[in-house]
Parts: sequence; C-alpha cells; structure tokens
Amino acid sequence: MSTVFKKIFMILIGFVAGIASWAIIEILLYHGELIGRHILWNGLAGAATGLMFGFFFGSAEGIMFSDSARALRGGILGSILGLAGGAGAMISSQWLLYVIGNTEFFPSTITDSFVIPLSRAIGWGILGLVIGLLDGLRSGSVRRSFIGILGGLTGGFIGGLMLEFLTRLWSNGLFARGAGMVLLGGGIGLFFVLFEYSRSYGIIKILTGPYRGKEYVLIMKNTRLGSSPRAHIPLGDYPGVKKNHAIFTANRNGINLRKIDGNLLVNDKSIIEQELKYEDVIQAGTAKLLYLPK
Repeated sequence: MSTVFKKIFMILIGFVAGIASWAIIEILLYHGELIGRHILWNGLAGAATGLMFGFFFGSAEGIMFSDSARALRGGILGSILGLAGGAGAMISSQWLLYVIGNTEFFPSTITDSFVIPLSRAIGWGILGLVIGLLDGLRSGSVRRSFIGILGGLTGGFIGGLMLEFLTRLWSNGLFARGAGMVLLGGGIGLFFVLFEYSRSYGIIKILTGPYRGKEYVLIMKNTRLGSSPRAHIPLGDYPGVKKNHAIFTANRNGINLRKIDGNLLVNDKSIIEQELKYEDVIQAGTAKLLYLPK
C-alpha cells in the first residue's frame, strides 16, 4: 500500500469507525431515560465510541498486510484500550464542564457557545490520544507511542471540535451527529498518518510477492524484518525469510541494515551490515524491498 493510499485508507478506517460509533450513540440516546443521568450516559457513549475506534484503528495494520491474525490481535487490544480510554475521556470532559459551570468564569452564553464545545473536544482529543498509543504499545516503541499520541490528540481535538460545533449549527441532530462522528474518525486517521510520515526515517516498499506494492514507514529506532507474526515488517508468506531475518536501525547518517539470520542481499550483493542509500534494493529470502529515505 503506497503512502498516498495509506493516508486514504486510514481516513476511511476513521469514517467506518465513526459510522459504527454513531449507530451505537443513537441507540444510547433512544434509551436515554433507562440509562440515567448525564454523566453515566457520557461514560457509556465514550466507552462505545472508544470500543469502535479502538477496534478499527487497532486492526488497520493487519488489514493493510492482509494478515487476519495480526488484525484480530490489534482489534482486540484496541477495543480494550479504546473502551477504557473513551469512557475516561468523556467522564473527564464532563467533570471539566461541571467545574467550569460552577466557578462561573464565563457568562452562560459564552459557556454554551464555546466553553462546552471546547471542553468536550478536549475529551475527544484524549480519546484520539489513546487510539494513537495503539501501534506504539503493540510494537513496544516509545517513539512510535509519542508520535501516535501527537497525531491522535491533534486529530481527536480538531475532529471533536467539528463534531461539537456541527451538532450545534445543524438543526437536524441525527445527521449532524452522524456527520460529526465521521469527521472525528477521519480527523484521527488523517493526523495520525501525517504525524507518522513527518517523523519517519524512511519507507520500505515491497517489490515482489503477495505484499507487492505495500509500504512500511520506518518510525522506530529499530525495526525488525522477518517471518514471525511479531516482526515489525512481517513477511511470513515469503519462502526463505527467517523468523528474525534482519533489523533496520536509525542513526545520524540514515538507516543501517544488519543481518540477524539467513541470507541478506543489497543490490544483489551479500551483506552482513550496511548503510542504506536511496533506492537500494534489499533481498531477504524471496522478498525484494526498496529503501526510500525521507
């Protein structure tokens, strides 16, 4: 999947997550009297939204690599984190509203028009932050977690602002909520990818085999390539690729490639370790990959 298509894909994932969340929120609104007071409803709505967003964004990488097991693991982890993070985010924003409302810092007109949407957008930003953490937690990378947090927080806050103001400006509440949730999801997906590419060390493009045309963004200091499902670049469908075949390491000069197990070639020459240059062709087993620096 090329960089352009990945951006489109992540935005579409966000749209789907937004639509799924919208459906659940409408069910909660319909049964609002049975659920109880406002803070409980916000907690349930946040948990449901986080669950949907966590599942879809968590499974995105597995879907991109056509790896159903990876997608399922990511979806389950994302669902758990999203559920907890979404509930916490919405309850926190409701608490912030309560504090602001009782201290009377602002006139009621300003509170209703600006303070309430801003405080709720902060809650959506926290949800985006939790979603952005997923890839970093799954890979054990602090740097990837930090980049995900920045992208998710920014996308969640901006998307949340659009959601909150749209529901206030559009008289049709049903469609306003739906459009707002779609924008929220798309915002998280878009800014997550933008931050990922802006802070990357380069791109590895797969040239042959079942994953031909797909690209992996080098975000972490150390990126493992291998047939293991836990490899950062998983090539289990390629004969000759070892469980832990090679590792890409970022340094001041660029990207260093080092063999761990099996044969490793760069531009048809066998190597143990080498600094990569623009458009170097790497071969591990039957897989050929192209290195594109940032």
